Amino acid sequence: MALTVSSTADPYGVVAAHWDDLHTGPRSAALVSFFADLAPPGGHALEIGPGTGRMTLAVAERAAGVHCLEPSPGMRTVLMTKLAGRPDLRHRVTVLGGAAPDLRLGRRFDYVYLAAVLQDVPPQARRPLFAYLAGHLAPGGVLAMDMVTDEAVPDHPEREMRGAHQGECRYTLSAAVRPLGPDLAGVRRVYRTYHLDTLVATETVEGDYHLHRPADVLADLRAAGLSAVGGSVVADEATPLDDKGTLIARHDGRL
Repeated sequence: MALTVSSTADPYGVVAAHWDDLHTGPRSAALVSFFADLAPPGGHALEIGPGTGRMTLAVAERAAGVHCLEPSPGMRTVLMTKLAGRPDLRHRVTVLGGAAPDLRLGRRFDYVYLAAVLQDVPPQARRPLFAYLAGHLAPGGVLAMDMVTDEAVPDHPEREMRGAHQGECRYTLSAAVRPLGPDLAGVRRVYRTYHLDTLVATETVEGDYHLHRPADVLADLRAAGLSAVGGSVVADEATPLDDKGTLIARHDGRL
């Protein structure tokens, strides 16, 4: 009999062990490079929502130190396990089990970034989040993010998105998306585990997917004393990450 689990307490932790296999697409390497290349060599970085640490490790290879705020216990476990296998980076990375804007660190960083995080941020929480980030960013420091886009609200029935094999097991991710408003969709993700082609476990995660429009994001950045200076959102020509809605801002020192 297949085990069926529905989760809302730690929706990202339910499948943390398979996250990198099932949520890594063809643009993932370019996106990691986008965030890592912005890290100032020898500087200090703050990452909001590192998940399993795909960006974290790449940034830590350049920065003197990286502080991470990750609320999911499952994701933190995977990140800490990766760091255990990288003794050259362990002393550079501090992983905290908190979330912005609740946990204040009492210091400023040269670089602050959030990758694949805005989808979980309601529009009304965006301005307080940016104010928090600006308060942790040194004057002249850089803020980077993605998922700023004018794309239409997605709408599609459940379909298999990705799959991965490990030993005799096969893991799949299926997703269904339905519009709930002009900037909001409901997402249902179903993770299935097969052993020798027999379904042995099904895990379902449901949640909201928020879309953040460039004009609104730019206005909220300005209100926080941040000025957009780059990324596909403001580029004059096409970039390889146009569909990721990347945005780079700089602290202008006003706030």
